[in-house]
Amino acid sequence: MNIIRACAAAVLLTLFALPAFAAESDKAKPNPAADTDTAKKAAIRTEIKAGATPIAVQLEGTDTLGARLSLQLKEIFNGGTLFFLSAKEEPKILLILHTVPEFPSRPGVGSAYSATWVYYERATAFTSYLAGEAGVISPDAVDDLAARLAERSSGIAAKYAYIFNK
Repeated sequence: MNIIRACAAAVLLTLFALPAFAAESDKAKPNPAADTDTAKKAAIRTEIKAGATPIAVQLEGTDTLGARLSLQLKEIFNGGTLFFLSAKEEPKILLILHTVPEFPSRPGVGSAYSATWVYYERATAFTSYLAGEAGVISPDAVDDLAARLAERSSGIAAKYAYIFNK
């Protein structure tokens, strides 16, 4: 009787394990269409990267407007062809945003910001100051400021293009 129960349990386990095993084996099979899509995307990224300037956005601050500004800038840089966001240890333009609430008792009303562009080569080397600006921003002007800072970044990249051997 115990042998019959053991055999039945083994059969049930096998039946339940087969679909999971089949799903895993399907995942392991190469998909030629996915491989070509990945190769095409990699080629496009390489082509864009070849003519683009590496940039990183570093936020120093804890206010919400500064966080929105930083994210908006990253989206602009990531979506364009003039820059690509770089987190690697490589020569790049580093845009440092420092933001604080304009009125600490009323957060979200406005923020004071400073934007500093520096040339960053590597962690063990000094950075070189390229440009900077400071101002005050309101919640409804974050998109406009992000576009203006991205445009200024483009001008700075053009001015110092010789650093990146373009």
